[in-house]
Amino acid sequence: MIDLAPRPRALRILCVEEDDLERRLLQACMDAIQAEAIFARGAEDAVRYFREHPVDMVFIDIDRHSPGELGGFRRMRATPGRGKKVPILAVTDNDCRWSEKDYRDAGFAGLFLKPIEPSRLFQTIDDVLYEIRQPPLLAPLRPLSHIPHVA
Repeated sequence: MIDLAPRPRALRILCVEEDDLERRLLQACMDAIQAEAIFARGAEDAVRYFREHPVDMVFIDIDRHSPGELGGFRRMRATPGRGKKVPILAVTDNDCRWSEKDYRDAGFAGLFLKPIEPSRLFQTIDDVLYEIRQPPLLAPLRPLSHIPHVA
């Protein structure tokens, strides 16, 4: 059982993934955290959806065999108003051998290495939410009452 932190609304996550098994795994993870998952099979569909609908986060499968995803990532980043604000994570088996720094330098909010393991995925989402100063996904393991309030 996952202990979720209270959120004002469900996260809306755009997942760009071509592989059916990976899509099912991501959907199961999104169901477990009560997030709304929107799936796109490729970059063109993802860019179109990203430009027309609000999302909180994007997972985009990056591999050297599908160079269109990097182009789609760049077009999302170039979207006026939201392109620079919405965190986009590279979800990959990293067959192109980039480091996390390489992905961050390219403009990604981070890197999630496959295989998809729910606990790692949830922690990655929480790390990104922390970086963009949004409420956490997971409830703290222990009360935070011992931390003095800073005015």
